[in-house]
Formats: sequence, structure tokens, C-alpha cells
Amino acid sequence: MKKIIVGVDGSELSEKALHRVIHEAQCSPCEIIVVSVAESLSVLSLERNESAGSAWEKLLAEPRKTMEEACQLMDENGASCHGVVEAGRPAEVISRVARQEQADEIIIGSQGKHAVDRLLLGSVSARLVEIAPCTVVVVR
Repeated sequence: MKKIIVGVDGSELSEKALHRVIHEAQCSPCEIIVVSVAESLSVLSLERNESAGSAWEKLLAEPRKTMEEACQLMDENGASCHGVVEAGRPAEVISRVARQEQADEIIIGSQGKHAVDRLLLGSVSARLVEIAPCTVVVVR
């Protein structure tokens, strides 16, 4: 059975990547892992006086919601999946998860929703093409 990682961030192109995965799942059985990452620069938005636990929860809240919505969309379209939510640099996290899961393919949108992070950290999709342990499909 094919194992597919799909990176999601709530952007329009991320949703297109989800629909591509749904189509693949409808064509042949596959295991789907939805990965959502709290980008490194997001830590700058945390308040100084927050406790470590509440700061961590705040950091992961948006990616967790994005992952849950993606899994719900998959479920509504007959494709089962499980999700992973982590903090870090998105390309590195997605690549590591793909390596750990021995994924056959990563599907990701060509641009995320955080333009500032892209300027400072570079394109997630371009970095994934360089470091991923498997095929990377970039959706436009």
C-alpha cells in the first residue's frame, strides 16, 4: 500500500494538495499522513510572560486546527488518515516524518500562507525537493 504525506498550512494551495491526495486515495488504497507545522518564526508572536506549557499550546493551536480540518475533509471524502503536528522548520519536519514513516510520496502546495516566513526561510516546497527521502509532488 502506498504511503503519502501531505503538508497542510491552511492555504489555498494546501487545500489543492489535499484534494489531490483524496483523488489518489479514491483511485487506489493508500495510507495518508497529514502533517501541519508551527513554523519557527511563529514563536516570535508568543507573549513573554506566558508559561512554557501555555506558550507551547498557543504555538501549536493553529497547526492542530489545520490538521484536524484536513483530516475531517479526508474523512468526508472516504479517505482515512492520521495527523502529525509539530513545531520547527516545515520542510525539515515533513522530510523527517516522511523518512520515519518510509513514505512513498509527499504532496505539498507550491506556496504556503506565510509570505514573510518564505522570504526569511525560503520556499518549503523547494527545500523539500532538495532534502526529501521520496518523490515530492508540488501542487499549483
